[in-house]
Amino acid sequence: MGAHQHGSVELPRVPTDTDSEGRAVNEEALGALMGAVLKNCECVAEHLDEVAADAGCLVRLVTFSRLTALRVYHGELPGYMTDGDDRFSASSPELKRLVRAVTAGDPLVELCEQMTPAERRAAAEDALDALMGHLPLVEGLDETGTLAELCCQVGAVVIGWSSQAAPMAERELTEAWQKYQFGQREAGLKGTGADAVALLLGAVLHHQARTDEVTTDTIRELVFTRALPALEDPERAEEILRVFVAPPATEAFIAPIKRLARRDRAFLTDLCRHARHLLALHVENCPYGLREAGHECTVAHRLEAISGGSQPPVSTPAPGAPGEGRRVVLPRIGYREDRPAEGAPKGYPEDHIWHINVDRILLTRWDAEIARWNENIADDSSISGTPPYDNETGLEQFACPACKNQESFLVEGRWGDPLTLHCSCGVTIMSPIDGAPDDLGHCLLKRLILCEADPTYAARRLMPPLAELQEREQNRRSSRSYLGPEADTVALAEAVDLEQDALAQALAAVLRPRLPERHGGNALTLTLLEITYALSAPVVRDSDDGRRLAQAVHAFLTDLKQESDRWAPSRQPVPDRLQQWRDEGGPQVWQDAWERTIEVAGRHFEQYQVRDGRLSNGCAALTLALYLLAREREIGVEQISRDEVLTLIEPESTDATADAAAETADRWGARLQALGHDLDAGDDPVARMWRHLRPEVHVDSYSDKRQPALLVGLTAVVGPRSYYNIRF
Repeated sequence: MGAHQHGSVELPRVPTDTDSEGRAVNEEALGALMGAVLKNCECVAEHLDEVAADAGCLVRLVTFSRLTALRVYHGELPGYMTDGDDRFSASSPELKRLVRAVTAGDPLVELCEQMTPAERRAAAEDALDALMGHLPLVEGLDETGTLAELCCQVGAVVIGWSSQAAPMAERELTEAWQKYQFGQREAGLKGTGADAVALLLGAVLHHQARTDEVTTDTIRELVFTRALPALEDPERAEEILRVFVAPPATEAFIAPIKRLARRDRAFLTDLCRHARHLLALHVENCPYGLREAGHECTVAHRLEAISGGSQPPVSTPAPGAPGEGRRVVLPRIGYREDRPAEGAPKGYPEDHIWHINVDRILLTRWDAEIARWNENIADDSSISGTPPYDNETGLEQFACPACKNQESFLVEGRWGDPLTLHCSCGVTIMSPIDGAPDDLGHCLLKRLILCEADPTYAARRLMPPLAELQEREQNRRSSRSYLGPEADTVALAEAVDLEQDALAQALAAVLRPRLPERHGGNALTLTLLEITYALSAPVVRDSDDGRRLAQAVHAFLTDLKQESDRWAPSRQPVPDRLQQWRDEGGPQVWQDAWERTIEVAGRHFEQYQVRDGRLSNGCAALTLALYLLAREREIGVEQISRDEVLTLIEPESTDATADAAAETADRWGARLQALGHDLDAGDDPVARMWRHLRPEVHVDSYSDKRQPALLVGLTAVVGPRSYYNIRF
């Protein structure tokens, strides 16, 4: 062979290394074979024997020959390379077997090793013949996308579209994908859940296209819904996926996905479920189906997205303005509109068609991205202090999905109709005709009709949610665990200047509306923001309904301020409360006891508020214990140990009876009296502290058990089973 004048010709690598499954491929043998073939040398047979004897070389040769055939036949494999029933084809059964195994994602090296030397030789010879027959045809081929490529593009578009239209679906897919991490590693899968679902959709859509005789030229006629039955039967879907000749660009994950789907039926079932859900959601949001019963969504309805256009998926525009005649679906994922507070306006016929010009439309929206962000923060153990959570619910100004315009819409429809909204850009925004009577489109249209018939409805509709907030606040106050209004509610109520005549201006000065940008907040913030916008209209503000709404808001905020003032001491930082008690004076040992308590406990509770008083009372009880023991033993408070303090608490005091707990507190009082303290004296800070700690409080918020605040507090800060368990 050394006397031959031909050199080595490198055979291009296949898209992945799954052909040799981690084994080194004898590149020298393959190069020598290709060099001999191109020079038509007599040593071809000898080199072919060497390649056939090496399983890795044979896999590389068969795989490259198959990919070349795909280019020549525009994404399809010729029957003579795959059809096992065709006895008269030029290819041997061994080559067909290997080509089918590549398509199905079977382990090729293992299959090659199971073949006899003669079978491997026949497969190698036929693969080489097919390759050399196809190579001259590859040059100058039309690079137009194949049917398989187009179907996979459609599947990818469905995945990309759904990640925006239904963020929770994307999250569910990610969670399901993570369940099979071990199987993915075993199969050598490096792709994502989106890759797998897109590939499955591409395979099923390709099968449907072949069934309906859809070609690359007529791909826009492919109907999405006809692929759903195959996805409802995992066995049928697996069969379709196994024989699907996927585009070369998917070679990195096609074989591992096929292996895992074949090996793990639960994995395949989850893939089918997600693909089925996304297809159904895609069809449901098709603009063409908004007013058509039994609509079948086709690729043509999403063609602009498939071709990479920047415009949102809409129907074909009519002649005239750029947006004229286009239809888009009303975005509704995450948006909420309450049912109208009143029925249809009186004095109008039932079939009256309303035409309403509106400047802006406010909608409440739950943001899935912010919710995901908050979950990540909650799971991040490196964040200390108050986590930087954002408000998941917000109020935002509706924007046209096509041009993002947020002003000047024309609303059209009858009471009870789905919403039809015309934007100045020429696009019509529509809600599905088969939507529920209380869906976003129906409720929004009813609200706009009621406001058009009587603008003061804008004030009346806000009275029920305001009353609901008031009732919720009253219910909280009746709870044993109630510790005053919530912090954000307190901050809002105290910031509003109720002395100002114009309530809307006072609210706006505090809320600082960010609309048309999203304005997040809690329920009270968003309700007050809507009230601000309603009262900003003179026709609403100066009406009886507007004045009643303003009075109700004023009364509610006044009550919140009074309640906030009543609970203001509970919001005091624990160290400040301790220092306040210390500043009341007393004997030197008492001051020394306070100094040690603040030293050992102040740093633990620096970020805590008094709230129910348990921690501050515990620190006060610790001070009292240090003072009592130091006086009785005539030593310094710095010599008192934690174990000595614990001896002042009855064993298992939290489980003791109420009488036993009361006796413990009384014994403390008796020992203080023995030291010369008058427990009823008003000018003795030690006696005042004992009287403060003597009353019984609930041990916890889950039972009716009560004990003196002295024991409950001291157990909370130094008890052996306490969360805080201060060491000193």
